[in-house]
Amino acid sequence: MHKYLSLFLFFISPGLLSLPDCPDDVTLPWDGCLGSYLYPDGEMYAGEWKNNLYNGDGFIFYQNGDRYFGKFKDELRHGKGTYVLASGDTYTGDWVGGERHGKGTYAHVLGEWENDIYVGEFYKNKKQGRGLYTFPDGVKYLGSFYDDLRHGSGRFIYQDGSSMEVDCVKDSCTEK
Repeated sequence: MHKYLSLFLFFISPGLLSLPDCPDDVTLPWDGCLGSYLYPDGEMYAGEWKNNLYNGDGFIFYQNGDRYFGKFKDELRHGKGTYVLASGDTYTGDWVGGERHGKGTYAHVLGEWENDIYVGEFYKNKKQGRGLYTFPDGVKYLGSFYDDLRHGSGRFIYQDGSSMEVDCVKDSCTEK
């Protein structure tokens, strides 16, 4: 069994352990099995295969240094999973058709000891719906987002515990 596949098996559900290994011959069908494949461009997938596609639990290392582990459907991120960019930015949450969609957390690395974090709803890869955004200085915005921007009613919450109700339009907020 490939070394990456055995590492992957350490982190997944025990039910997958009952799946057979995929054939060593890649010209044979990979269906209902566990296997790993290193592509010529350097990308590598290890996990569950169905109908010669990655489906189910798995992880992939991308050529650019990004990596994802979680659920796949027809080779797209679909279900629960975590995507870690080479920069260190991390998204953990729901995926639909390869896009962040549903509830999730996105941590954006700004520097060695500095980041901002969004916890909330996503729609087609963008912050959309209700969410909590924490700025690097600890100030928080709790409210509505649309198309990746603060948009609608919300509240700023300051480190001293005080808060301010706001209305936001395309990331520009004014006090109510």
